Amino acid sequence: MTTDTKERATKEPRRPDEQADAPPAGRRGMPAGRVLVVLLLGILLWGALYAPELKRSSEAQPEGLRRTVSLAILDPVVWVEDRLGLTRLIDNATQALGRHPNEPVGGGVGGLQDVDPLPSVPEPGNTPKHPQRDTTIRIPTSAKPLRVVIVGDSLAQGIGSFAERVFKPSLVDVIKQGRISTGLARPDYFNWPAQMRLIVDRSHPDLTIVMLGENDAQSLVTPGGQLEAQIGTGDFPPAYEQRVRSFARLATSEGGHVIWVGLPNPRDTKRWPFIEHQNVAFREVADQLPNVAFFDTWTTFSAAGGGYTAYYHDGKRLTLVRADDGVHFNADGYTILMRLVARFVTQQFKLDPRSYEG
Repeated sequence: MTTDTKERATKEPRRPDEQADAPPAGRRGMPAGRVLVVLLLGILLWGALYAPELKRSSEAQPEGLRRTVSLAILDPVVWVEDRLGLTRLIDNATQALGRHPNEPVGGGVGGLQDVDPLPSVPEPGNTPKHPQRDTTIRIPTSAKPLRVVIVGDSLAQGIGSFAERVFKPSLVDVIKQGRISTGLARPDYFNWPAQMRLIVDRSHPDLTIVMLGENDAQSLVTPGGQLEAQIGTGDFPPAYEQRVRSFARLATSEGGHVIWVGLPNPRDTKRWPFIEHQNVAFREVADQLPNVAFFDTWTTFSAAGGGYTAYYHDGKRLTLVRADDGVHFNADGYTILMRLVARFVTQQFKLDPRSYEG
């Protein structure tokens, strides 16, 4: 037996209570219970800081159990913050970060709260669209690029982000104006006509790409909050189409063009009848107005027979295009959608194909 072996053999054996792999000196592990407490405190702090904004988002939801429960939780939190003066501190911090505390959740073009009432827009007769009344989009140059504005809800936010990858920045300025949790049903929460008026006046878009309606499965109210048309009644469809028509006319009022991107079919088939009626309204308005065209995503991204599928087949390969929620698109889906929309604009309004990546 060598000397080293003898030394190892004579070493005192490890005690049963001694840990075999204790952490190195100077490092301490955090107990799981403490980690959970830290996470819970972080969530509570976040909830307190964003309680007013969360409350506004809940108020925008349709009447129902989810909205009722959310407001039952958030109302007392906001009340306590008001009484303790925390709301003022939170608002000051929010303003310091460049956001207006009373702005709708999705944000807005500055001064939206102070916009004067919009003038009424003359309505067209129920005559078919005349193709010869459509104009072509001007040819862009590096000195005077096209102004393309993306407006709508969270779906529009998605296409806005990926429009910048499809349109060439040397020839197209993409202006992203998507707002989460918004639609045409609740101008008391977010006034899209007022917002569109500001966009037209300030940005003078050559092309407006609209994707709206995902949040409109609720009764229509006025900007002041009064009920205009109850969902599920005969008054709702014509009233909703009227809002779509007025919005499209507003977007084209200074000579711009509009592509109204229809809603895709969601995985939840119970929502299909309402969304199909919305797409009919979008298409009807596009058929009646000059410089407005409807792009059908339902058919484009459906399976054979019109069913839901998360994949898109371009004739060569299958690509996963839908997000896990069964409503939105993923990155590949938004990119494919925007490329198809860009080609559609070329078909409808002679957009220069050099403006985008094919």
